[in-house]
Amino acid sequence: MKRYDILIRGGNPLGYPEGTDMAILDGKIAAAGPSLEGEARLVIEGAGKLVSPSFVDSHMHLDKVLTGLDEDAANTRAAVEIMLRHAKGLPRDRVREDVKRRARQVIDWEMAHGSGCLKSHVYCNSIWGMESVCAHRDLKEEYAGRVDILSIVPWYDDFDAALTDRLDGLARDGYVDFIGGYPYGGDDYRDKVDYIFQKAERFDLPIDLHVDEKDIPDARAFEYICRRTIETGMEGRVTCGHVTTLNSVSDEEAARIIDLAARAKMNVITLPSCNMYLLGRGDHQPIRRGVTRIHEFIEAGVNIAYASDNIRDPFRPFGNGNMLEEGLFAAQVMQYGTRALLDKVFRMGTFAPAKNCLLEGYGLAVGDKADLTVIDAPTTAEALKSVSGCLYVLKDGRVVARNGKLE
Repeated sequence: MKRYDILIRGGNPLGYPEGTDMAILDGKIAAAGPSLEGEARLVIEGAGKLVSPSFVDSHMHLDKVLTGLDEDAANTRAAVEIMLRHAKGLPRDRVREDVKRRARQVIDWEMAHGSGCLKSHVYCNSIWGMESVCAHRDLKEEYAGRVDILSIVPWYDDFDAALTDRLDGLARDGYVDFIGGYPYGGDDYRDKVDYIFQKAERFDLPIDLHVDEKDIPDARAFEYICRRTIETGMEGRVTCGHVTTLNSVSDEEAARIIDLAARAKMNVITLPSCNMYLLGRGDHQPIRRGVTRIHEFIEAGVNIAYASDNIRDPFRPFGNGNMLEEGLFAAQVMQYGTRALLDKVFRMGTFAPAKNCLLEGYGLAVGDKADLTVIDAPTTAEALKSVSGCLYVLKDGRVVARNGKLE
């Protein structure tokens, strides 16, 4: 008699026939099929329940969450000012613990809602220096085995030598997962992009950038990043978040740039819940919707994911660290309501971000890591429409959350 750690009986694993059993052993999916023989220390009755790989929230800001809650931001400029006041008002020797205290609450929300990997942009500048970078490093170690935390650290060509040297040292020591940055605005975007690619090449790291998050009809930065990706042989290792300016250029220009992005094997992340809240505020009717050309990217074969972005901070006072909630919002923005299209949206919160995070062994195939969730819904469409709860969340084959509560 085969013995497993966990057996999920008669569930609906994504990509398998309804009523498939799934067996977990030593942190991996050991077997999948109808009526598996064997015993397990934990048997999960999965009849009528969706079994999915864990969600991946691949664009967030853990060091900004839950800030500025006592002030209201009427617009983006006000949000920036509130964040700056928070950053400048906090003594540097208190930053690390403040970031970790706030981030833990949101990380716990994400875990309880089925996320197994979080990729966070780090607030690194002359105000906080390295403190948030170090906080992310501490959180990664603290949550190891429960959720993966990936850090995106920006390098700027105007950083002073001391800060640059410290960042370079952390990158050499393996504490940086992605090179980040905000190369848009102004005529020097090419220099900024070139500098970021030089750092990526030096440390053999992938790139994840905020790009063209505006309403203006200017997508030059995104286009240049696509070209540099091809020129440097980094296809598949570069991610661009937002890219909202594509909504303001002509259809012909957008089609040309999206075709280039496909050739560059670009990863794109759309942030509907945040960008629809922030952008288009200066428009009269018709008001732009503040998201990139999601459908055109999908049609071109570009890997595109959705993510949460800002969670309860000056930039967006909403969010619960729930990727199904974010996915439902995205589906409505995309006007994707059929079962087939909702399934595509679901994969934009699972397989698509796993790809931009360069996760290995992700999925539900035999041999993949047992990072998965059992959702209280029979299908991906119903899970999104009902924002269904996660009955079990597994990381490396171990239960880390049950019925919305951490173990």
